[in-house]
Amino acid sequence: MKLSYLVIAVVAIAVGWSASHFWPHEQVAEASRKVLFYQSPMHPWVKSDKPGQCTVCGMDLVPIYEGGKNYDHAASNIVMLPPGSPNVVGVQTIEVKKKTLVRSLRVSGMIGEDESRHGIISAPVEGRIDGLPMSCDGQQVARRQPYATIFSRTLLNAADDYKKALKIGGPDLEAARKRLELFGLVSEQIESIPTRQENDIHFGILAPLSGTIVKSYVSEGQYVKEGDKLFEVADFTRMSFMFTVYEADVPYLRAGQFIEITTPSLPGQTLKARMGSINPNLDEMTRSTRVRVVVENPDRRIKNRAFAQAVIQIDAPEVLSVPRSAVLWPGNMPRVFVEKESGSYEQRNVKLGRAGDLCWEVFDGLKEDERVVVSGTMLIDSQAQLDQELHAPAADIK
Repeated sequence: MKLSYLVIAVVAIAVGWSASHFWPHEQVAEASRKVLFYQSPMHPWVKSDKPGQCTVCGMDLVPIYEGGKNYDHAASNIVMLPPGSPNVVGVQTIEVKKKTLVRSLRVSGMIGEDESRHGIISAPVEGRIDGLPMSCDGQQVARRQPYATIFSRTLLNAADDYKKALKIGGPDLEAARKRLELFGLVSEQIESIPTRQENDIHFGILAPLSGTIVKSYVSEGQYVKEGDKLFEVADFTRMSFMFTVYEADVPYLRAGQFIEITTPSLPGQTLKARMGSINPNLDEMTRSTRVRVVVENPDRRIKNRAFAQAVIQIDAPEVLSVPRSAVLWPGNMPRVFVEKESGSYEQRNVKLGRAGDLCWEVFDGLKEDERVVVSGTMLIDSQAQLDQELHAPAADIK
């Protein structure tokens, strides 16, 4: 009988020693602490005041202890996720680094003629236009190419004076030649005057410039006076792309920047050019200004007044930046979550600068090499809002 009691005592001691050495210390410690509520490890917003299953995924609710690893006091900026939550919700972080801030500025406008190359062809002498080989908009005219035939008594008289001056010579010859030049005749035409037939009463008028006729003011048989406008001519071998930018975007622009232009009139093609002049005057109403880009068009494939869109790649110097996905904007106060350790995240307000395509410039609130959350921020933010209600009574899950 005594032997039996001795065996029982030895077994009890062994069981107690095993429990004290092999039972997880955390579980022993947690058993002595107060359970605040039970929470889903996958859906932190699901909680209850008693054990159960998550109504969303069916997982067992885990206990949240007062003062435990997962407990966050209302005054703290630290957000703790239940064990396993970072892996379940797919929380991802990235190091804060200095990098070039790239931004794509998209603009739209119109491609038109270079106004500095717009010209007027006027009647060099009074007379009647008897021949007009060029009269349609869009026709090409080259410098010193005949564009009209004119009957002019003034020009015929000047030609006769030149013939007479040729026989006499002296200063009268130079004056007669100069007069013919003022009436639009070139050297070859003047040199041919002595051999002209007596019944040849017409002279060809040669174009003083090259380009495309964009507007015609004359018809065949029309009488014109010296200086009357006959044609407007534009040189479409060089075009101007004009677009509007707002005041906030002006600091990003500089002369010489590359710009890629597309237009419906050239489907599937991209035109590359460099930024030209930026008008320094801002419109008071729209707070915007106009930018001009010169586009070379040697084959005239770009049509005048074509609608166009463009993308301008803007590069800023290397700055401390965070991905745009890392920033939340509650109440217009940007903030991020900084990882302290796995499952532990600090809410931190930040001061942002310029916005890039993928990143924000950071002025204050972060240091280089800190890790910020870029995926799962909304779930961590939900946990932070739940933590603010820890002292509120937890409702039973029905």
